[in-house]
Amino acid sequence: MIPLTPVVRTMPRYVTVFVNWSCNLTCRECWMYGDSAAESGWLADVRRDQMSLEMWTALVDELAADTGTPETTYLTMMGGEPLMHDHAVELMRIAKERLPSCNLDMSTNGTLLDRHAAGIVASGIDDVYLSVDGPSPEVNDPIRGRNAFGRAMRGLAALQEETRRAGRGPKVAINFVVTGMNYTHLPEMVRLTERLGLSEITVGLSSFFTRTEGEGSRAAFEAVTGRPFLSWAGYCNEHQHADLDPQRLRDLLDEAMNTSDSVSVLVPPVRYSNEDKSRFFTPRWHQTVRERTCVKLWAQTTVLPNGQVVSCTTFADTVMGSLRDGSLREVFHGETYTRMRETLRQGLQPICYRCCELNMDIDVDPTLYDAVAR
Repeated sequence: MIPLTPVVRTMPRYVTVFVNWSCNLTCRECWMYGDSAAESGWLADVRRDQMSLEMWTALVDELAADTGTPETTYLTMMGGEPLMHDHAVELMRIAKERLPSCNLDMSTNGTLLDRHAAGIVASGIDDVYLSVDGPSPEVNDPIRGRNAFGRAMRGLAALQEETRRAGRGPKVAINFVVTGMNYTHLPEMVRLTERLGLSEITVGLSSFFTRTEGEGSRAAFEAVTGRPFLSWAGYCNEHQHADLDPQRLRDLLDEAMNTSDSVSVLVPPVRYSNEDKSRFFTPRWHQTVRERTCVKLWAQTTVLPNGQVVSCTTFADTVMGSLRDGSLREVFHGETYTRMRETLRQGLQPICYRCCELNMDIDVDPTLYDAVAR
């Protein structure tokens, strides 16, 4: 049975923007700079790309002009490391001045927060997600490198101090990506979040794919986009999870949920149980997933530094069109996007099941999932 799906929105409610590709860390799970980064051969050609102020402003203005719905627009800044953008704080200021009702957030490795703390607070950005892969330098730095833990902690302290000085500031949450390299430290990450005076930690299950899954999805995606579908190769990190014990993961998820009374522990997909999520790193996950399509295609989109619009945040070569050639609305309702929705409406591709686009359901309208037949 073909699943039911929501009606396409006039404009996407959730917009992720990779404002640049450059980064000052080489995190091992990263598809751009990590263990399998050599497979992402295209990155060398675009590494220095960053979105222009003009393109960012035009995008924000187009979102602001969409007055057909009172719902909040969620606008996310990502990279690379977004604070390496030449005008990162200016991007934040433009978004909150021209679209004050949006929820603006940024994911950062935190190593440059101390340089920009005052500007970040003054910009009015709503949320900052600080990526940390371990509760100590001994766990974190072998994964993220370059004294990343200490630099991130100094950056966080600077942002917190500036927030206290200004009497306002963004909500800050820790973002922890579970891999076979760090999963046993999950409860310690909750305790670290508590010690830092933060009230939330998001725990992402690391997106990774096998070559069989990637190759098995190429025909469908390439038929839609008319270009090679290869970005999945940067996520071929099965070796990082080879020693992960699913039963131990389930117990640690349960323990983390009960570690602190003051810290909210969010582990997407929140619509699944910890027993379900313990299968994520196993072949059984494909049988666990209940969705038969990716509803994000009807409500969310992603823009790359060069203005290309992609349907899947995880895969930079699922290109639907470009802001250089037309408006976001035109791309979102264009022929290529329509073909992608129809392809996924017929059923998920092998590459889809562990994609964060399918599984990340924090701050996403739950009616999107209610609209899909189980």
